[in-house]
Amino acid sequence: MSYQKFARDVGLIGTAQVLTSLGTFFLLPIITKSLGAYYYGIWAQITITVSLITPFALLGLSMALVRFLSSETEINKIREAVYSILFFVTMSGLLVSFLLYMFAEPLATFAFKDLRAAYFIKAGSLLILLNVLEPVSLYYFRVFKQIKKYSCLTIFEVFGKLLLTLALLKMGYGLLGVIAATLMVQSMIILIAFLTIISQIGFVIPRFVYIREYLQFSLPLTPNALIRWVTESSDRYLVTYFLGLKSVGVYSAACSIGSLTQLFVSPLQLILLPELAKLFDENKIDKVIIYMSYSLRYFLFISIPAVFGLSALAKPLLGIFTTEDFLSGWFVIPVIAFSGLMAGVVQIFVNTLLIVKKTKAQTNINIAAAVSNVLLNLLLIPSIGIVGAALSTLISYFFMAILCTHMSLKYFKHEFYFHDIAKSILSSVAMYLFVSYFEISSIHEIFEVAGIGVLIYLFGMFLLGGFNDLELSLIKRYLFGIKKNLVKIIGV
Repeated sequence: MSYQKFARDVGLIGTAQVLTSLGTFFLLPIITKSLGAYYYGIWAQITITVSLITPFALLGLSMALVRFLSSETEINKIREAVYSILFFVTMSGLLVSFLLYMFAEPLATFAFKDLRAAYFIKAGSLLILLNVLEPVSLYYFRVFKQIKKYSCLTIFEVFGKLLLTLALLKMGYGLLGVIAATLMVQSMIILIAFLTIISQIGFVIPRFVYIREYLQFSLPLTPNALIRWVTESSDRYLVTYFLGLKSVGVYSAACSIGSLTQLFVSPLQLILLPELAKLFDENKIDKVIIYMSYSLRYFLFISIPAVFGLSALAKPLLGIFTTEDFLSGWFVIPVIAFSGLMAGVVQIFVNTLLIVKKTKAQTNINIAAAVSNVLLNLLLIPSIGIVGAALSTLISYFFMAILCTHMSLKYFKHEFYFHDIAKSILSSVAMYLFVSYFEISSIHEIFEVAGIGVLIYLFGMFLLGGFNDLELSLIKRYLFGIKKNLVKIIGV
């Protein structure tokens, strides 16, 4: 893959991520304003519980698909690998979904602190099956660089959920409607992906020839997913335990906004890992270093101003997109936004451990972060509430970022561009001071002020020399492209 194609694919995925994030973002006010803090808390706990249990069924096999097929060209081996993994996770997903359904009542009693939640847990138990089938189905397009198909399916999923959820809530189905909309749209996405795969490689009943090799690679990753869940999501359970479902609803809504910074690493990670695996297998170590160094550079150029921007807009964002019940959680947003930046750094450097197949080292890092996160949550939540949960997450991700960077440097010598990062921080501070000056009371004003803030950041970077000539030409081309499209739309 050429650098130009890599950049185009990242840009395409990035555009899809922006659209899907907007869809998810607008789903937040629809659900919070329709359900309130209590029922939104139940929904947040269901999604967190599903994310906890799903790795038991997935067993890391989606990552095995990425790692082993990124450089594979033999159609018979591709066909065998894809269908053996799909069949395997289907059976395991059905089993784990059944177990969640059977144990819904004790889970509601001890984890949700409310037996009434058992009905909704049972309704959402099939989310486990869909959450193991979807990544395997969609990663097929990621592995074979069919980025347009991958992007279209992800966009369709988010906006499908948005529209169907809105319709079912208007019809009075409440939380059950939210669950039903998620189940129906995910099922449709999986069906479309499966039919597309069949049209491309045909269909066979798998013989599970390579499944042992894949499991040897992926099983050590399963604890990583579970341990990572402790770092990312266990705080919701502890908030529920100490403060109740309403507080976890407030905290989850704030996290939904603050974690927007993580979307900036998703386009890179979706393209980066398959490409790094291919380059490493071909012994092109110099290109591996170039791809990772520039990925970190561009991620920080976008995520640093995003952290400052979300911090400046935290209170109006939560006030406009939710209700007054959620407004007390606005101060969580800056902390979670910075945590998202640290999580992105982890995602970039953890690729080293995946391509050199040092998955045990990744497990040890995740264990250390998870243990520190739980201990900090137990210490901070009872004393300072939901802000303690946010600080625990930030400290854990900072710790992980240091360890992952250290491990990566053992194998590759990266360029960090510290001077350019400093220029990005200075430009972001200027943007923050501008944005925080305004009193914002509507969605229109949020987008207007945010847009001007982006221009201030870019102007600051230009004055400080933060962009090289190639980057400046790309920015100009992008901005002129937007202007050209706007002219076409308004007919001037």
